Amino acid sequence: MTKFHRTEKHVRLKENGLRTDHLSALGDLVERAFPNPGELFCHGLELLVQQLGVERAVMTRLGDLGFEAFWWATSDGKNPDPSIHQVSDGYCPRVLENPTRTLVIRDATLDPRWKNHSGWKKLGIRAYIGAPLRQTGKIIGTLNVQSTQPKNFSRAEIAMVNAMANLFSKTLEVETLKQELRMTRDALDLTTAVVEDSALECHSSGLPNLHYLDIWLKANLYLARRRGECMSVARWDLPLTKESAKHLKTVADALRGEDLLVDMGHDKFLLLLPRTPQDGAQILLERIRARIGDIPMGATLWNPSHDPDRQDFTASHAIHRAQDALKQASGAPEVWVMENAGVAE
Repeated sequence: MTKFHRTEKHVRLKENGLRTDHLSALGDLVERAFPNPGELFCHGLELLVQQLGVERAVMTRLGDLGFEAFWWATSDGKNPDPSIHQVSDGYCPRVLENPTRTLVIRDATLDPRWKNHSGWKKLGIRAYIGAPLRQTGKIIGTLNVQSTQPKNFSRAEIAMVNAMANLFSKTLEVETLKQELRMTRDALDLTTAVVEDSALECHSSGLPNLHYLDIWLKANLYLARRRGECMSVARWDLPLTKESAKHLKTVADALRGEDLLVDMGHDKFLLLLPRTPQDGAQILLERIRARIGDIPMGATLWNPSHDPDRQDFTASHAIHRAQDALKQASGAPEVWVMENAGVAE
């Protein structure tokens, strides 16, 4: 049955003939010197909503498929509506037409340039300020505020949006630097492990081991938090025999490239499924059980939008929740226990 319920240590080597880990020290310095970007964006956007008296403040990013919203605040705290996510129908694309100036619309219904625009006709955005977000001189998105009522934005309010856009742009540049440092450090960790002949897989099962898991988590949990993506985490125990090892290897080979099946040792196994919600994981676990046997399994979600997962780059809280769910799974109906619920749903 299935039941679904940092101190990151960088040892600085002293003057004893060993080499100081300068890359880790530099990474830690950057982490400490700059605030959490999520908290900065959250407070900054909420400040704009409050001070300008608008319904929404939105950050968008420009990708291969156009603009998409990736951070926002609303005056009523409700879930985002089409005016946030249907970015291409709004005014953001027009910000790019004159990126040296801030786009200001005080009343779209009275301006011939905007009264027939989809931003007003389809999304109901009557007043708007849009400023570009830049990274190393290149426009990577926009910061905009939206109102369904006309707003006589003052120069001070427009300057406030521009100042916040500049702050957010600098923060995004720092985040890129931090990501590059992490990726460099992780690559060196992996290279060092290979050079030092540190086994990255268990000989008995042929699956990645806990050392490989540690390296994998450093990169993948950071990216998942950055993108706001949940990850399913599942645990089960299985006596390791030649037959079960063969089945586990078949399961591992059938997974997506981004998924990871780990041999934790002592007949314990851990499955990590990035960007996989509860329903998708449930289906996969049923298929795995059909292959390896109808054994108890426990699972949960690592969710970067909720504590305690947000700052947990080792996924220890989620792994413990999956372990707790596994303990309760025998004889229980198939059910997930969500990360903060603490009870079966």
